[in-house]
Amino acid sequence: MSMKKNICLLFFLILSLSGKAQDGYCLSFGDYQSNIWHTVENLRFEYRSGNKSLWHRGASFKPVTDDKKTDKILKKEARLILYHDSLYINCRGLSYQHTKFGNWYAPACIFSHEYFLFTALSTKAIKQTAYSSMMFGVIGGAIAASKYKEDYMCYVFYPNSNTVEAVDQKMMNQLLEDHPVLKEKYAKVDEVQQHAPETVIPILQELGLINESPLLP
Repeated sequence: MSMKKNICLLFFLILSLSGKAQDGYCLSFGDYQSNIWHTVENLRFEYRSGNKSLWHRGASFKPVTDDKKTDKILKKEARLILYHDSLYINCRGLSYQHTKFGNWYAPACIFSHEYFLFTALSTKAIKQTAYSSMMFGVIGGAIAASKYKEDYMCYVFYPNSNTVEAVDQKMMNQLLEDHPVLKEKYAKVDEVQQHAPETVIPILQELGLINESPLLP
Protein backbone atom coordinates (compact mmCIF):
# COMPACT_ATOMS: atom_id res chain seq x y z
CA MET A 1 0.00 0.00 0.00
CA SER A 2 1.42 3.40 -0.95
CA MET A 3 2.14 6.02 1.70
CA LYS A 4 -0.56 8.33 0.29
CA LYS A 5 -3.20 5.59 0.38
CA ASN A 6 -2.08 4.49 3.84
CA ILE A 7 -2.43 7.98 5.30
CA CYS A 8 -5.80 8.50 3.61
CA LEU A 9 -6.98 5.24 5.15
CA LEU A 10 -5.96 6.41 8.60
CA PHE A 11 -7.89 9.62 8.15
CA PHE A 12 -11.01 7.77 7.06
CA LEU A 13 -10.66 5.43 10.03
CA ILE A 14 -10.14 7.91 12.85
CA LEU A 15 -10.98 11.34 11.51
CA SER A 16 -14.26 10.85 9.63
CA LEU A 17 -16.22 13.23 11.82
CA SER A 18 -19.52 15.04 11.42
CA GLY A 19 -20.22 18.73 11.94
CA LYS A 20 -17.98 21.77 11.66
CA ALA A 21 -15.70 23.35 14.23
CA GLN A 22 -13.58 26.48 14.33
CA ASP A 23 -9.87 25.87 13.73
CA GLY A 24 -7.92 26.51 16.92
CA TYR A 25 -5.41 25.27 19.48
CA CYS A 26 -5.10 24.53 23.20
CA LEU A 27 -2.03 25.53 25.15
CA SER A 28 -2.36 22.61 27.57
CA PHE A 29 -4.26 19.40 28.07
CA GLY A 30 -5.97 21.10 31.01
CA ASP A 31 -7.25 23.77 28.61
CA TYR A 32 -8.59 21.00 26.41
CA GLN A 33 -10.48 19.51 29.34
CA SER A 34 -11.88 22.98 30.12
CA ASN A 35 -12.70 23.66 26.44
CA ILE A 36 -10.38 26.69 26.25
CA TRP A 37 -9.44 27.26 22.62
CA HIS A 38 -7.54 29.96 20.73
CA THR A 39 -8.86 30.59 17.23
CA VAL A 40 -6.45 30.37 14.29
CA GLU A 41 -6.96 31.93 10.87
CA ASN A 42 -5.55 30.54 7.62
CA LEU A 43 -4.39 27.33 9.26
CA ARG A 44 -3.15 24.47 7.09
CA PHE A 45 -0.88 21.47 7.48
CA GLU A 46 2.19 20.42 5.53
CA TYR A 47 2.56 16.65 5.44
CA ARG A 48 6.12 15.32 5.66
CA SER A 49 6.28 11.92 4.01
CA GLY A 50 9.03 9.35 3.57
CA ASN A 51 12.51 10.59 4.41
CA LYS A 52 11.28 13.93 5.75
CA SER A 53 8.98 12.22 8.22
CA LEU A 54 11.78 10.01 9.50
CA TRP A 55 14.17 12.93 9.81
CA HIS A 56 11.54 14.56 12.00
CA ARG A 57 11.28 11.35 14.02
CA GLY A 58 7.75 10.33 13.16
CA ALA A 59 5.71 13.50 13.76
CA SER A 60 4.60 14.09 10.19
CA PHE A 61 2.32 17.13 10.24
CA LYS A 62 3.59 20.71 10.38
CA PRO A 63 0.98 23.45 11.05
CA VAL A 64 1.41 26.60 9.00
CA THR A 65 -0.37 29.98 9.03
CA ASP A 66 0.38 33.34 7.45
CA ASP A 67 1.65 34.69 10.78
CA LYS A 68 5.15 33.90 12.09
CA LYS A 69 4.20 34.56 15.72
CA THR A 70 1.31 32.10 15.51
CA ASP A 71 3.50 29.53 13.77
CA LYS A 72 5.97 29.74 16.66
CA ILE A 73 3.19 29.25 19.21
CA LEU A 74 1.86 26.23 17.33
CA LYS A 75 5.33 24.69 17.19
CA LYS A 76 6.55 25.31 20.74
CA GLU A 77 3.59 26.09 23.00
CA ALA A 78 0.35 24.54 21.70
CA ARG A 79 -0.39 20.98 22.75
CA LEU A 80 -3.44 20.21 20.59
CA ILE A 81 -4.84 21.59 17.34
CA LEU A 82 -8.38 21.23 16.04
CA TYR A 83 -8.35 21.54 12.25
CA HIS A 84 -11.36 20.87 10.04
CA ASP A 85 -12.95 18.68 12.75
CA SER A 86 -9.74 16.67 13.14
CA LEU A 87 -7.56 16.58 16.22
CA TYR A 88 -3.75 16.72 16.17
CA ILE A 89 -1.38 16.29 19.08
CA ASN A 90 1.96 18.08 19.38
CA CYS A 91 4.63 15.39 19.73
CA ARG A 92 7.18 17.88 21.06
CA GLY A 93 8.57 16.40 24.27
CA LEU A 94 6.79 13.07 23.84
CA SER A 95 8.85 9.88 23.78
CA TYR A 96 8.52 6.14 24.05
CA GLN A 97 11.29 3.87 25.30
CA HIS A 98 13.70 6.82 25.29
CA THR A 99 12.94 7.60 21.64
CA LYS A 100 11.45 11.03 20.89
CA PHE A 101 8.73 11.50 18.29
CA GLY A 102 9.90 14.92 17.11
CA ASN A 103 8.67 18.50 17.17
CA TRP A 104 5.61 18.40 14.92
CA TYR A 105 2.12 16.92 15.07
CA ALA A 106 0.42 13.55 14.67
CA PRO A 107 -3.29 12.84 13.98
CA ALA A 108 -5.11 11.91 17.18
CA CYS A 109 -8.46 11.04 18.72
CA ILE A 110 -9.88 10.52 22.20
CA PHE A 111 -9.13 7.10 23.67
CA SER A 112 -11.11 5.60 26.55
CA HIS A 113 -12.81 8.98 27.18
CA GLU A 114 -9.79 10.66 28.82
CA TYR A 115 -6.61 9.77 26.97
CA PHE A 116 -5.28 10.41 23.45
CA LEU A 117 -4.61 7.88 20.72
CA PHE A 118 -2.25 9.06 17.99
CA THR A 119 -0.51 7.53 14.99
CA ALA A 120 3.19 7.96 14.31
CA LEU A 121 6.13 6.04 12.94
CA SER A 122 7.23 3.14 15.10
CA THR A 123 10.21 3.77 17.34
CA LYS A 124 11.90 0.88 15.52
CA ALA A 125 11.75 2.86 12.27
CA ILE A 126 13.04 6.01 13.96
CA LYS A 127 15.92 4.20 15.67
CA GLN A 128 16.87 2.33 12.48
CA THR A 129 17.11 5.58 10.53
CA ALA A 130 19.15 7.29 13.25
CA TYR A 131 21.54 4.31 13.40
CA SER A 132 21.92 4.15 9.62
CA SER A 133 22.59 7.87 9.44
CA MET A 134 25.28 7.61 12.11
CA MET A 135 26.95 4.57 10.54
CA PHE A 136 26.50 5.22 6.84
CA GLY A 137 25.66 8.93 6.50
CA VAL A 138 22.87 10.42 4.44
CA ILE A 139 22.73 7.51 1.97
CA GLY A 140 22.32 4.94 4.73
CA GLY A 141 19.63 7.05 6.37
CA ALA A 142 17.79 7.37 3.08
CA ILE A 143 17.85 3.58 2.63
CA ALA A 144 16.41 3.11 6.11
CA ALA A 145 13.75 5.72 5.43
CA SER A 146 12.76 3.91 2.26
CA LYS A 147 12.53 0.58 4.09
CA TYR A 148 10.51 1.78 7.05
CA LYS A 149 8.54 4.73 5.69
CA GLU A 150 5.17 2.96 6.08
CA ASP A 151 5.92 1.47 9.49
CA TYR A 152 3.27 3.41 11.43
CA MET A 153 1.61 2.32 14.65
CA CYS A 154 -0.72 3.67 17.34
CA TYR A 155 0.28 5.09 20.70
CA VAL A 156 -1.71 6.15 23.75
CA PHE A 157 -0.73 9.34 25.57
CA TYR A 158 -1.71 9.71 29.23
CA PRO A 159 -1.71 13.46 30.07
CA ASN A 160 -1.82 13.01 33.85
CA SER A 161 1.43 11.04 33.92
CA ASN A 162 2.89 12.50 30.70
CA THR A 163 3.67 9.00 29.46
CA VAL A 164 3.24 7.22 26.14
CA GLU A 165 2.38 3.54 25.62
CA ALA A 166 2.51 1.65 22.35
CA VAL A 167 -0.62 -0.12 21.15
CA ASP A 168 1.25 -3.32 20.39
CA GLN A 169 0.24 -6.98 20.33
CA LYS A 170 0.52 -7.24 24.11
CA MET A 171 -1.85 -4.33 24.76
CA MET A 172 -4.31 -5.51 22.13
CA ASN A 173 -4.47 -9.00 23.60
CA GLN A 174 -5.13 -7.52 27.05
CA LEU A 175 -7.92 -5.31 25.70
CA LEU A 176 -9.46 -8.26 23.88
CA GLU A 177 -9.27 -10.70 26.78
CA ASP A 178 -13.03 -10.59 27.41
CA HIS A 179 -13.97 -10.34 23.73
CA PRO A 180 -13.33 -13.80 22.21
CA VAL A 181 -14.82 -13.05 18.79
CA LEU A 182 -12.71 -9.93 18.27
CA LYS A 183 -9.68 -11.64 19.77
CA GLU A 184 -9.99 -14.46 17.26
CA LYS A 185 -10.37 -11.93 14.45
CA TYR A 186 -7.23 -10.12 15.62
CA ALA A 187 -5.26 -13.37 15.93
CA LYS A 188 -5.93 -14.17 12.27
CA VAL A 189 -4.12 -11.01 11.14
CA ASP A 190 -0.56 -11.51 9.96
CA GLU A 191 1.72 -10.94 12.96
CA VAL A 192 3.70 -8.26 11.11
CA GLN A 193 0.49 -6.27 10.60
CA GLN A 194 -0.98 -6.72 14.09
CA HIS A 195 0.42 -3.37 15.26
CA ALA A 196 -0.60 -1.47 12.10
CA PRO A 197 -3.19 1.34 12.56
CA GLU A 198 -5.40 -0.09 9.81
CA THR A 199 -5.63 -3.26 11.93
CA VAL A 200 -5.79 -1.73 15.39
CA ILE A 201 -8.16 1.23 14.91
CA PRO A 202 -11.24 -0.64 13.59
CA ILE A 203 -10.98 -3.10 16.50
CA LEU A 204 -10.67 -0.29 19.05
CA GLN A 205 -13.75 1.28 17.48
CA GLU A 206 -15.67 -1.98 17.88
CA LEU A 207 -14.60 -2.05 21.53
CA GLY A 208 -16.01 1.47 21.95
CA LEU A 209 -12.65 2.86 23.07
CA ILE A 210 -12.40 5.59 20.42
CA ASN A 211 -14.57 8.69 20.49
CA GLU A 212 -15.93 9.62 17.07
CA SER A 213 -15.73 13.31 17.98
CA PRO A 214 -12.44 15.15 18.61
CA LEU A 215 -14.10 16.98 21.51
CA LEU A 216 -14.73 15.46 24.91
CA PRO A 217 -18.44 14.99 25.75
